[in-house]
Amino acid sequence: MKLILPRSDIKKQDVLSKVAEGFEKDKEYKEEEVDEILKKLEVDDFILFRRELVNFGYLGRDPYKSVYWLIKSKLSEEEIKKIGEIWK
Repeated sequence: MKLILPRSDIKKQDVLSKVAEGFEKDKEYKEEEVDEILKKLEVDDFILFRRELVNFGYLGRDPYKSVYWLIKSKLSEEEIKKIGEIWK
């Protein structure tokens, strides 16, 4: 079964958090490695998932080296509250 990213930014966090758990702390990943991890997790659109993981702060990205790293696997309550306030 493919993982689908919900439209709601709040609901996305449950899925993105689970996906972020597939990455190790203190490890750098090449873009291709990130894509392979996402494909193994059977996400519906690995490029969208990669972008959203960065956009919401789960993964960091160095665009010059094309490397990624895990920042956190879960957002704080405060971060989730801010996301909810944006769309009120």
